[in-house]
Amino acid sequence: MNLSRAVDLSALIPAAGFSSRMHQYKPLLRLMDKPMVEVVIRLFQECGISDIVVVTGHNHSLLESIIEKAGARPVFNPDFKTGMLGSIQKGVVRVSRKSKGFFLLPVDIPAIRPATIQAMISAFQKGPENIIIPEFEQTPGHPPLIPAWLIPKIIDLSSNSNLGELLLCQKDHQIRQPVHDRGILMDADTKETYENLVEKYRNLNIPDKAECWSIIRSALPGETAIQAHLDLVADTALKLTCAIEKGLNQKKNSCPNLNKNLIQAAALLHDIKRKEKDHDRIGSRFIKNIGFPRVASIVAEHMTIEPTDRITEKEIVYFADKLCNGNRLEVDYAKRFAGKIKQTSTRAETRILKRYEATQQIHARIEAATGQSIQTILQ
Repeated sequence: MNLSRAVDLSALIPAAGFSSRMHQYKPLLRLMDKPMVEVVIRLFQECGISDIVVVTGHNHSLLESIIEKAGARPVFNPDFKTGMLGSIQKGVVRVSRKSKGFFLLPVDIPAIRPATIQAMISAFQKGPENIIIPEFEQTPGHPPLIPAWLIPKIIDLSSNSNLGELLLCQKDHQIRQPVHDRGILMDADTKETYENLVEKYRNLNIPDKAECWSIIRSALPGETAIQAHLDLVADTALKLTCAIEKGLNQKKNSCPNLNKNLIQAAALLHDIKRKEKDHDRIGSRFIKNIGFPRVASIVAEHMTIEPTDRITEKEIVYFADKLCNGNRLEVDYAKRFAGKIKQTSTRAETRILKRYEATQQIHARIEAATGQSIQTILQ
């Protein structure tokens, strides 16, 4: 993303409501170590946007110092009881006149990745007259990126009007931006949805299962054989992980801090560029570019690995992949390695033998940790 161009954009964050359905004041609910309002502000700042307006209303005195300390501008709407449209109208007046457009993101939709905002900025730069609407699996969500030419129309809306209807009427100026980010659909309206947001934010740099399949369907449309392999490797990796955790707990040994979300994501995405040469390297770069560096580092080593002296996420994904031949589970992987060696050159043979030895090392460590054979774990 060209951060120098992002300074031409603003962000408007409505945070004026009563939080009546939540029964707690949403802007101050914590996500990890920060209040929700600060999380949303930091999201835009990380993407190069510094002109950030937060519209306050109910409990505004509790928010203003937090907003200012975070580097945004609070704007009080004394008529906040009339609804969100009035707060939006109050806020757009204060958006920088130099801005070519602004993101509109309610404070209770905080679990959005910077990569999503960056993708929308890139789309806007190609057509700054357009409204950019993010969508996950063809479902539109927040935040829309609204061009500045619509600000006068927003200000002129009557109190019984709907901003969504105004945006939808601009059919010639709408761009749907597909994103692999379920956070665009997640808000904190209830205690349950807030708890879901907390979990989502905790693993924000790891795509969940639905997001992984969104990536897979986009990158590998119609490739049912590869998709079946990815699904099998993920299932196998998770079974191995559960067995390792159970085995070490029973032995009262220190259990490795294995991240199941990371294992599942890396297993599902390890062959995302399977149809290309050097698919491990190219796949890793692709995954990193869409915002998932931790997953990318495992994808980079799913073909050839230097095993550590302990079991980590990358060893589990590597080993699970070696047990899966297409959509078939083959625990006797030695036969497959032997077959590959017979069909290859001397130079490639060295590389294959190295992979085989790594597979054997990980195999032994997993059986030692679990107290079970791989066959028993996976039966």
